[in-house]
Amino acid sequence: MGLKQPVKAEYINKLLSNIESLVNDNNADEAQLVIHTLNDALKNWCESDTPPNSVQLKAVQTKINAISEQANVAKNESSKAIIKQKKTGKAISAYKSV
Repeated sequence: MGLKQPVKAEYINKLLSNIESLVNDNNADEAQLVIHTLNDALKNWCESDTPPNSVQLKAVQTKINAISEQANVAKNESSKAIIKQKKTGKAISAYKSV
């Protein structure tokens, strides 16, 4: 017999918290692995004898959206830092060649 609904919800929340921590630590590779686990867990829960209700699914979706937003902000900040570093490197190279 599978996990009962409260245990399934707790497991999903634990996975979401883990993903959020990994995103906050800029560990996208490991977060991606946990996302696959989350997808499987959600699929299994939805196909189980005790699927989540709409309130639970909305809560999961809200958490996923918040994590995605955090990931996008971190990605944009990283991109800006890389571009700035490249520009600085070019400026230093140009200065050294003078």
